[in-house]
Amino acid sequence: MSDEIGKMVVLINHDDEQSVMGALVMAAAIAATGEQPLMFFQPGAAKVLVKGELEKFQGLKGQPDPIDLFDAIQVLEGRIILCELGLPIWDIEKEELREGIEIMMASTFLFEAEGSLMTFSY
Repeated sequence: MSDEIGKMVVLINHDDEQSVMGALVMAAAIAATGEQPLMFFQPGAAKVLVKGELEKFQGLKGQPDPIDLFDAIQVLEGRIILCELGLPIWDIEKEELREGIEIMMASTFLFEAEGSLMTFSY
């Protein structure tokens, strides 16, 4: 096995509790194993990345804190990427997004994800 860090893709296209928390938990788990999660938020989940939105998922019974998960993903060098189509669809301005969000086209993301070990979809 190579010492190179492997990438794993976490796609998210829904902004419901199960999808958001499932994706964050999986991405944090990937990061904790030493692999790099590439979270790709498709337009259906774009609003989750607006400042103040993840806070709505805090205090869910039996669930970890979504802010802690989000921060851990970034600290462990995971990448959180928003499909740029999510901005105009929901009238989101870049300044409204949480810190550290990358914005790119789906086609560019495909190149970033090339060689991924696994893909998870929420």
